[in-house]
Amino acid sequence: AGGAYVPLDPTYPKERLSFMLSDSQVQVVLTQEKFVDDLAASGAKLVCLDDKKSFHQESNENPSSGVAPENLAYVIYTSGSTGTPKGVLIQHQGVCNLAQAQVKLFNVQQNSRVLQFASFSFDASVWEIFMALCSGASLYIGTQDSLRPGIDLMRLLQEQSITHVTLPPTALAALPKEELPNLQTLIVAGEACNPKLIAEWSKGRRFFNAYGPTESTICATVAEYTGDTQLTIGRAIANTQIYILAQDRQPVPIGTPGELYIGGDGLARGYLNRPELTKEKFIPHPFEKAEGSRLYKTGDLARFLPDGNIEFLGRVDHQVKIRG
Repeated sequence: AGGAYVPLDPTYPKERLSFMLSDSQVQVVLTQEKFVDDLAASGAKLVCLDDKKSFHQESNENPSSGVAPENLAYVIYTSGSTGTPKGVLIQHQGVCNLAQAQVKLFNVQQNSRVLQFASFSFDASVWEIFMALCSGASLYIGTQDSLRPGIDLMRLLQEQSITHVTLPPTALAALPKEELPNLQTLIVAGEACNPKLIAEWSKGRRFFNAYGPTESTICATVAEYTGDTQLTIGRAIANTQIYILAQDRQPVPIGTPGELYIGGDGLARGYLNRPELTKEKFIPHPFEKAEGSRLYKTGDLARFLPDGNIEFLGRVDHQVKIRG
C-alpha cells in the first residue's frame, strides 16, 4: 500500500512499546485481539488480524502504491549505546538492493526453502523474508518452540527440508551433530564464528559470513568460506562501498587498522527524530561530489587484507552489543 512498517514485539516491556509507538507516531497497528488492551492508549487505529469478519467488506484488489526507491520501507528500533531505543529509517532501494544481492550470492531458487529464524522485531527478519519472497522461494515460519536452538531447531531443519538458513554462531554451536542433507547454504552473522564450527558445518554445503549494521540495511559485506583461509567479513555486496579511514578520514594503507565506513544504496535515511545523531553518524561523502552522497560511520575497527577481503578487528570504542 506504500506505507512503512514498524515491528512491535509483544514480549517487550510496556515502557519500550509505548516509547516506540509515541516516537514513530504510527497511525495504524496490525495486531491480535489479545493485545488490544495493551495498545489502547497508543491512539492508533487497531486492526485485529484474527477478527476475520472485519475483512469481508474490503476489496480483493491490490492497492496501487506508487512506491519510489527513496520512499520509507520500515523503521527498526535498536537499543542504542545509551539504552534509549532509536529508530533507523530504511528505504525501499536498500531492501531491493539487499534482496537482489542475496538471491545472486546464495543462489536462491524457486524451489529453495528459507527458514525465518529471526524475530520480526529484528532487522535480520528482513534479510530472511525478502531473500525468499523476491526469488519465489518458500519462507518457513516456525513456532517459538521449534526455533529453540538445539534438538528442536535441528528437527525443524530436517523435517521441513530447509535449504537456506541464517544463524548466529551461538545457535549454530547448540545444534547436535546430525545430518542435514537438504541444507545447501548456511550463513552466520552477528558475531564472530569459532573456526571449529566453521570446519564442521561447511562440509557438504556453502558457508558464508555476513556483516553489516542496521544502518546499512542489515548487510554490507559477505565472505564465503573456501577452506583454505580464515573466514573474514569478505567484500562489499553490490552497490555498496567500504572505506577504512584514519581519524582524519583519509584512507589507511592495506593491512593498517582503521574505522570502517559504508556507502551506497543500502544506507539508511537516518535516525527518526534524532537529527543530531544522524548528522554525527551519516557524514558527507569525502570522496564523491554527488549531491546527498554520504558515508555511515560504523565505529567498527577493520583492515583491508592484500587479497581485497576485510578483516573485522572489533569496536573502536569497545561497545558491547546487548539485545540488538
